[in-house]
Amino acid sequence: MKRMITLTAMIATGIVATTGMALAETDDAMEMAMFSEAQFDIQKALTVALDAMDGKIASIEFESEDGKAVYEAVAVAPDGAMTEILIDANDGTVIAQGPYGGDDDEEGDDNG
Repeated sequence: MKRMITLTAMIATGIVATTGMALAETDDAMEMAMFSEAQFDIQKALTVALDAMDGKIASIEFESEDGKAVYEAVAVAPDGAMTEILIDANDGTVIAQGPYGGDDDEEGDDNG
C-alpha cells in the first residue's frame, strides 16, 4: 500500500513538472515569434534608451510585457541611480520609464 502511494506521488510530480516545462517552452516560442516579428531592432532600442536618459545602459533585453513586444533597458545615471526604460519593439517609442526595482520577473532569481 505504501509503495502504491509513493508511486502515485511520483507520477503526479512528474506530470506537474512536465506540464510546467511545456508551458515554459510555449512561452519561449511565443516570445521568439514576437522577437522575429519586431520592427525595431536592439541597436535602435539602445539608441532610444540612451536618448531617454543621461547615463550609461547597464543592460537591455527583449521581453514580452503583458503580451506586448518590448525592450527593457536598465540605465545608470552619473549619480548611481538606476532607471528602467521600456521601449516598444514595434515603433521604438518609450512606453514607460521609472526607478529600477530589480528583477521582478515571475520566475525570479531568488537564491534564498
